[in-house]
Amino acid sequence: MIDVLLLTAALAAGAPPGAGAPTDGNCGMMGGGPMHGPRRGMMGGCVPSGVAPEALPESDSRGAKMFVRYCAQCHHLPSPATHSAEEWPAAAERMINRMEQYRISRRGMGRIVVQLPTTEERQAIVAYLQRHALAPATTDALGSSDSPGLSQFKQTCSQCHALPDPRLHTATEWPGVVVRMRSNMKIMGKPEITDQERDAIVGYLESR
Repeated sequence: MIDVLLLTAALAAGAPPGAGAPTDGNCGMMGGGPMHGPRRGMMGGCVPSGVAPEALPESDSRGAKMFVRYCAQCHHLPSPATHSAEEWPAAAERMINRMEQYRISRRGMGRIVVQLPTTEERQAIVAYLQRHALAPATTDALGSSDSPGLSQFKQTCSQCHALPDPRLHTATEWPGVVVRMRSNMKIMGKPEITDQERDAIVGYLESR
């Protein structure tokens, strides 16, 4: 979802609204042990830890239940705040395409190991994710273009998702969030930022 539905849920205080306790770690499948074999290849490798189903916003809603039913077949559940409302339709479409390709590749072996949502269920899932999506940063929220750390924030965080509004978390919450994102980047095979780059990003976010 951004090629992995990616990034994350509440591993620490200050996670996005609606996020909860994480599932267990790297390269895993919700409720299914480590991801390996064809399904791991389908997802392009490792994905970050995710949200427990009961910790999802509106966890009893039909959209949340469809999200859990279909998406947890292949990877940990991402927080709906992983992507912006604008990004979610394309991210969901990528996942559906991968599921369809996997089903085709396994059909000749007499094994159908993933279920596909109907068109109506897909719409319900996307609508649910958009309703609880990441709030992207506005120009006003980002502040002056010469703000220390802003360039590093843009360069690093835009690799995986829309830039979050710096006001999404408090100054005391942002350090833990950035540490979690740094860990997720490593899991996903992204270039890991240095301590100096991390401090620049944290300093900028705390100032906003």
